[in-house]
Amino acid sequence: MQRDRLVLIGVFVLQIVAVILYPPAFFDKAPQAIVLPPAFLLLFVLALIGMNTGVLNPTAGRSSLTFVQGVNIVVRLMMLFANLKTPEGNWNFPLIILLLVAIAISWFTILWMEKRQPRFLLLRRQSAS
Repeated sequence: MQRDRLVLIGVFVLQIVAVILYPPAFFDKAPQAIVLPPAFLLLFVLALIGMNTGVLNPTAGRSSLTFVQGVNIVVRLMMLFANLKTPEGNWNFPLIILLLVAIAISWFTILWMEKRQPRFLLLRRQSAS
């Protein structure tokens, strides 16, 4: 039981990393993108709170967490192709690598969550009823 809880917390940490992983120089070029990490983080936290307070049932909570990671993947793919090269014409390797790593983490967490029962994603203790 304790090991399952640590794995769950580890997956939640990976989800947070996936939505905040950007090279700092990217925000100099696109300052409007600074709203993305806090917005995704807020949606993630609201889904977790909703699941664990009973506002959302576990299935709806899992769907919400999957939605946040899915939108993260789509947004990063849109940014990737628009920013492959710097204005000087060089490949933007730091951005490419970090975007691909974040996409891979989001994809992994989606697959991991979908293979588990929705109740497994709850942080609160489950009653024995």
